[in-house]
Amino acid sequence: MKFKKMGKIPLIIIVSVALAIISVCMSGMPAVIDGVIKRPEPGEDGSNKYVDVIGEDGQQIASVNLEINPRIMSADEVYESFDRAYEDVIVTMLGDNESCDYVTGDLVLPEKDKTGVIEFAWYSSDYQLVNYNGKINNRGFDESECKDVSLKLVMEYEDYRSEYEISVTVYAPEYNGKAGKQARVEKAMEDVLNNNPTDTDINLPEYIDGEKVTYEEQDKPVSPVIFLILGGIAAAVVVISDRKKENDRIVRRKRELIYDYSEVVSKLTLLLEAGMTTRMAWHKIVCDYKEKVKGGDMKRPVYEEMCTTDYNIQAGISETKAYEQFGKRCDTREYMKLATLLQTNIRRGTKELSSLLEKEAEDAFEKRKNMARVKGEEATTRLLMPMMLMLITVMMIIMIPAIWSFRM
Repeated sequence: MKFKKMGKIPLIIIVSVALAIISVCMSGMPAVIDGVIKRPEPGEDGSNKYVDVIGEDGQQIASVNLEINPRIMSADEVYESFDRAYEDVIVTMLGDNESCDYVTGDLVLPEKDKTGVIEFAWYSSDYQLVNYNGKINNRGFDESECKDVSLKLVMEYEDYRSEYEISVTVYAPEYNGKAGKQARVEKAMEDVLNNNPTDTDINLPEYIDGEKVTYEEQDKPVSPVIFLILGGIAAAVVVISDRKKENDRIVRRKRELIYDYSEVVSKLTLLLEAGMTTRMAWHKIVCDYKEKVKGGDMKRPVYEEMCTTDYNIQAGISETKAYEQFGKRCDTREYMKLATLLQTNIRRGTKELSSLLEKEAEDAFEKRKNMARVKGEEATTRLLMPMMLMLITVMMIIMIPAIWSFRM
């Protein structure tokens, strides 16, 4: 083991050194050749370079961090770039349109050229028809209607600026099939709504595109998100409700177990004093319970657990193990103590089991009386609200006739 651990340490050192060497190689040396540093081209990102200044004696004089910005184009380069950008824009701005003389759909108006160096600004002579981002608002056009719009493109780079005028002719949008009918119907509806705004009633057109039409009012569609939210809330309510029911069931079961504890201990004590063994007494209680259930009595948790224990013993499980499992299934301090007493009696043959059970029965009976008292107080509290409602009702029955008699 020590050899393996010692073998890992050199490996870690070797890997660390190798990574350090790779890091140095990846970082590289400054791009300096005969005292020359190359600037990034226009459109490229700037860079930082760390340069060591070496004197004649070969010693380092200083270490400098140089922030190198991209090269600025000359005037000739700028105007050449403007012309190239204009030629590219004339092609790309059309989008799905055929040409600037026949525009039916939205235009593509970029904010920069391909290199990202030259910035564009667009201005329209009719912003309602063609806005600054190329959106065309031509849905209300007739099929033969068209309109000219002048777009001004302003290119800027550093202190240089150039303007270009681009004329476009906007026509009605091209629709096919159902989309065309939808557009024409919407246009007819808009015309009706905009005409005679002072009229009380709006008369919808009887004919659209030469076709007689009728109308049906649709209910406002419900957003599917509402159903998702309601479904999530319903699922959460179901989960919380199931957990609450399970917790209530566990609490109710424990109450019933504790409430029946004194009865179980009393029966065991009585049968043991009658001369039965623990096994015989347990089996007798189980048989009596089964007869009562067949006669129509309600099932009780503790007796159901006793039946399970009796079946386990009959199946071959030792009494000690069966009583231990009984105490764990009941999962209360009282039944854990009872299971311990029964196991001790089997292992050591305790002669004082009857007296111990008698004392346990007395304590359990006192707890049962206290539980009955608490149940009575809870019932009284629950009846308080109905009693108050009955009192208010009686007072109203008495007072209302009395008030009426005073008025008469």
